[in-house]
Amino acid sequence: MSSTLRYLHHPASQPCRAVQQFLLEIEVPFEEEIIDIMSGINELQDFKDSHNPTGQVPILIDGDFTVWESAAIAFYLNEKFNAPSNWFGANAEQRARIQQYLHWHSTTLRRGAGAFFYSNFAECIWGKRDYSKEIEKGHMVLRESMGILEGWLSKTEYVCGDEISFADLQGVHEFVSHKAGRVISDSQWAEFPNVKRWFDMLTARPHAKTVSATIIEVGKIRARGELIPMTRKTSLAKGTEVVGSGTLGIPYFETA
Repeated sequence: MSSTLRYLHHPASQPCRAVQQFLLEIEVPFEEEIIDIMSGINELQDFKDSHNPTGQVPILIDGDFTVWESAAIAFYLNEKFNAPSNWFGANAEQRARIQQYLHWHSTTLRRGAGAFFYSNFAECIWGKRDYSKEIEKGHMVLRESMGILEGWLSKTEYVCGDEISFADLQGVHEFVSHKAGRVISDSQWAEFPNVKRWFDMLTARPHAKTVSATIIEVGKIRARGELIPMTRKTSLAKGTEVVGSGTLGIPYFETA
């Protein structure tokens, strides 16, 4: 395999930022390739055939081996480069707790991204419409997820124990987007003090600031009421009321 990893991603994507920060934290050299998901290049069949059948990022290419899905990419990196044991666990119990979180994350906190997406990006793609149901459902899933995290973080400093793990990176970058998109109010943060403590601790890490710079700027643009230019037509519509799936290439809204 090639000695240089190719990392295909977009800085607006929460899972992409989690993997990118992991690469930086474990000091693995890589070539960065930003995929313009705003233009919908990832929706093209050629992209799906050559990189990822779902058309999503992040994607890691190591010579003739390609792996996608953020948790799978991080696991591969951990195994190949023998990363410090805190990232994926030193024993069976620690590894199980980290995997437990990652499985939970994909169907809960990750689904809450609908609150961020439909509050900030939907209008850029499909124009002014009523997105209230999607936003409401995203907020509901996010709030429930924060309640679970609050309990976990009342017992340990990090999500899976007393050391940082990839589970923390996967989780915190969801909240980075929510912070940038003004999704969580101060009063809501106050309801979950352990989550807020954890968020502040993790976002103070230098690499977290590095990979989050773009989404913070995007948040400022949307706060001014400016649209982000997009020509993409689909979305995974996480945690929402959906008609079609971005994975299948079906536009969320039917067109005449």
